[in-house]
Amino acid sequence: MRYTIAHRTRYRYPVPVHESHTIAHLQPRSDLAQYCTRFELSVSPRARLYAYADRYGNDVHHFAVLPEHDTLEVVARSQVVVVRGAAAPPAALPRELIDDDPALDELWDYVHESRYVRFCEELDALLSSIGIPGRGDDAVAWFRTAAQAIHDGFVYESGTTSVHATVEESIALRRGVCQDFAHVLIALCRRAGIPARYVSGYIHSGSGETLGAEASHAWAEAYLGPRGWIGIDPTNDTWIDEQFVRVATGRDYRDVAPVRGVYTGPSSSTMSVDVAVEALSPAQQAHTFAEQQQQ
Repeated sequence: MRYTIAHRTRYRYPVPVHESHTIAHLQPRSDLAQYCTRFELSVSPRARLYAYADRYGNDVHHFAVLPEHDTLEVVARSQVVVVRGAAAPPAALPRELIDDDPALDELWDYVHESRYVRFCEELDALLSSIGIPGRGDDAVAWFRTAAQAIHDGFVYESGTTSVHATVEESIALRRGVCQDFAHVLIALCRRAGIPARYVSGYIHSGSGETLGAEASHAWAEAYLGPRGWIGIDPTNDTWIDEQFVRVATGRDYRDVAPVRGVYTGPSSSTMSVDVAVEALSPAQQAHTFAEQQQQ
């Protein structure tokens, strides 16, 4: 499946600000499941872009707008080919194969607490209701059960939480958005001793019934030993399939926020985000391929 993605972020300030420094995680990853064929990032006011890879292998762009400005607009346009197949549950996997995996020594970041993934009494109570998988238990089934517990027990509702919401707050409210649900699932996995990480990206919905499709999306991946990293979306209760486009991975939202930065000026500002994910038809894909061959 081939997608075109347009992601526009606009900041407005009540009075001119200056010395804006911004970091963007907007370029889709290229790996065995997908590859980014085109990526363009534009900034207004114009700024020089610096690209680098962070400690988690994400493509990051940094820029600075030093003169005074009362708006800042960041527009990312991508074209991505997803070769991942349809959603299907992985085969059963005994928990002991995760515990005995030598790669665990390199996954410290994904087993312990992080900025937005903190252990708390509310989390322990939720985990107790699900159960902790023993060495002989199926870790895949447990991961799906944990995701379903969030999907069935929480309400998707925009505006009830902020990007700084903690796991404790999300569990207490039992409502939130994809970011909150991903954090809770990650916390459950880590508390149970299973490495888990945060994934930012996009989801395409042709039916219009998919939650989170109107903006950047988030889900969780668990490290399941010999199976590697396996993703599941607790917001929509589904394994990750060809509808999903991965952008960045990290410990939690703070590591992979699409756009974040600092500036000199008053603290108040307003932000608007518009995201459009379009699946290209076979005819459009053929036309795009022909264009690329001519370049």
